[in-house]
Amino acid sequence: MIKEALVWSSSYRVTKVGVVQSPSVLVSPLHHRRFLRNAPFSSPIIALRRKGVCDKVVSKMANYEGQAVTSGSEVRSGNMIFEPISEDGVFRFDCSVNDRDAAYPSISFVNSRDRDTPISTHKVPLYNPTFECLLEQQVVKLELPVGSSLYGTGEVSGQLERTGRKVFTWNTDAWGYGLGTTCLYQSHPWVLAVLPNGEALGVLADTTRRCEIDLRKDSIIQFVAPFSYPVITFGPCASPTAVLMSLSKAIGTVFMPPKWSLGYHQCRWSYLSDQRVLEVAKTFRKKKHTL
Repeated sequence: MIKEALVWSSSYRVTKVGVVQSPSVLVSPLHHRRFLRNAPFSSPIIALRRKGVCDKVVSKMANYEGQAVTSGSEVRSGNMIFEPISEDGVFRFDCSVNDRDAAYPSISFVNSRDRDTPISTHKVPLYNPTFECLLEQQVVKLELPVGSSLYGTGEVSGQLERTGRKVFTWNTDAWGYGLGTTCLYQSHPWVLAVLPNGEALGVLADTTRRCEIDLRKDSIIQFVAPFSYPVITFGPCASPTAVLMSLSKAIGTVFMPPKWSLGYHQCRWSYLSDQRVLEVAKTFRKKKHTL
């Protein structure tokens, strides 16, 4: 059961679109493939600058009430403040009260207000993250007991355990990905930590922006993304399964697919003609394969 929970955690699906990031410059799939092969990742920004569209970038974070926090060169750091939310054992962390008010409403929670509404409880978090805000970026660090194993981080190639890796939540059309590819088709700023005593802790950076998840330092989880965004912790719980159950209560679960959708899925990048598509479909019917 623990293994199944870890597998589920590494590619869990949040049905709210906001947890999935996409590059800010939209291109067609064909041109996107050519772009990935022939140009560096930053070239769209360079192109925009050349056109004079991005002569000056002013970064602002506005909340849903129309308020805004304008970023600057000020450096802030310290312990994050917290409040219990959702249910016992779930905590929201922010850099300050002002940052809490300035954060975007959650689109990862089933009910956005659940993330913004404190509950009454006597429990306090066992692990408290620290923060540093510099150059429009919010760096959050959470230190865990030595020997903790780290999983999650969404759809990423390579081993199930993510300890020692750095992952970016930035969707790419990674049609030719390999073991070292850190950006695939889904982005989930989520880490599941299995502690040395067997307990588990879940950590969610509730942001839709490009986020760096750095797990290279021993037993330290670090998120780096444009501020302001809250961090939500789930647990520690008795097992990874218990953490994922708590997470599911907050973000929801994947709906049960209809029976007709459980057949074989014929996936191909492109067919050259409609005649070829009909030929493939007729062959499936001839062989009595569900399509």
